[in-house]
Amino acid sequence: MVIYPSEARGRQTSRRAEAGSAFIELGLMLPVLLLILLGAIDFARVFFADIALTNAAEVGAMYGARSVSGSSDLTSMQDASTADAADLSGVTATASQYCTCGNGAAHSCPVSCSGSTLHTFVSVTTSYTFTPLVPFPGIPSSVPMTRTAVMRVQ
Repeated sequence: MVIYPSEARGRQTSRRAEAGSAFIELGLMLPVLLLILLGAIDFARVFFADIALTNAAEVGAMYGARSVSGSSDLTSMQDASTADAADLSGVTATASQYCTCGNGAAHSCPVSCSGSTLHTFVSVTTSYTFTPLVPFPGIPSSVPMTRTAVMRVQ
């Protein structure tokens, strides 16, 4: 196969035109790709916040469920929850204790259950407000998140 000089010049011109069109395509697609990247980062952040908030509620409930005396220490349960969620700023925790008799009705502790077994439960609710890095159209500027863990005292 013989390549004549006029054909070689045509191929070089074609390659230069393709290189320029690739640069233009990149310039057009870059904002879309960056938007997708920022969306993926925010999705990962909200997923992390959900896991951290759930774990914090469970840690506080486990602290209170260790013993009957620990189940009435609501402040320590709340402190354990907020300490576990130290990676998130602005986490609040609310702890409570309640008792049930054999019929399952909740009562304030202490209560006496005549003829049925008394069970003591602790509940910890954690709250956090997630704000995205970049405001997206149609997505709220902040998302309130709440998780609750309930455990029976051993």
